Amino acid sequence: MKNKLKTILKVCGRILLTILILLVVTITALSIRHHIKCKSDREFFKDAYGTYYTLQTGEKINYTFYDSQSEEVAVILPGFGSSSVHYEFDTFAKELSDKYKIIIYEPLGYGLSDGTTRERTAENYCNELHELMSSLGYSEYTLIGHSISGIYALEYSKLYPDEMKAFIGIDSSVPHQDEIVQDSASSANMPKSYKAMDLILNKTGIYRLQMELTKEETFSAIPTLNKVDRKKALAMNSTNVLGDTQMNELESLHDNMKTTYDMKFPEDMPVLYLLSDDTCTTVPLWEQEHEKLITNPNGKVVRLNGTHYLHLTNLDEVITNIEEWNPEQETN
Repeated sequence: MKNKLKTILKVCGRILLTILILLVVTITALSIRHHIKCKSDREFFKDAYGTYYTLQTGEKINYTFYDSQSEEVAVILPGFGSSSVHYEFDTFAKELSDKYKIIIYEPLGYGLSDGTTRERTAENYCNELHELMSSLGYSEYTLIGHSISGIYALEYSKLYPDEMKAFIGIDSSVPHQDEIVQDSASSANMPKSYKAMDLILNKTGIYRLQMELTKEETFSAIPTLNKVDRKKALAMNSTNVLGDTQMNELESLHDNMKTTYDMKFPEDMPVLYLLSDDTCTTVPLWEQEHEKLITNPNGKVVRLNGTHYLHLTNLDEVITNIEEWNPEQETN
């Protein structure tokens, strides 16, 4: 009986060892492949779109302008970690062409914009955006921000209230967020989580493989991208993942939330919040915390079906709500 048990244990040990060796070999191969493809990808999507503006500090910012017959201007700001703001919001921008001239803004560390070693404070972020808008000659515009951009929009409304006409938030962040989310999702813990994800998924090449396997599902939500755009978007989504600038931004998030903690939007600034029903279900006070930031009579909070990425998972309703909202007409 003992001999039989020893034999079984040896066989099990050999099987486990074989599986471990195969796993190590596979991850090593994926990691090497990822490293090689990153080099070729960067050359492939170099200067793929948009226009560059050089900040006074020397870094280049990329932006894309979508013209229309409308005289109103809106600037799209991304959520944290977007690999290409241009590709992610291309369909969204084109769908809004009747209401706004659109500028898709890629902050430092995003898309084709340069990285930076300067601190990623909300003030620096806002000053960089303001410098670009001033160079383009726009003195009034609406900000449309996804996720983390909600924090920057609050700071922008304080620094440049005469230029910011309104804010449209797409499931955007709020200063009191840490008080209503789980500890693992708090701004203090997020850097650790993302660093772990970067090491386990990105550096190993597993994330690239996942993107390749799910690309059809991803791009079905952005139907305006042609075949070449899709290839470049896939290359950017697989390569532009959590660079140093973005990680510095994430590490600054806690301080940026503290900076805007007691802020609300000015009374003369209309605000439209489009919130994900998924997020509202997961975070019960999500809707309430957004309502607290609105002081304008025409402020509005709307819950929509879909995930945190509403502009991808429920684009039609997002566009409808934005087009039907008149920020200059007070509600009764």
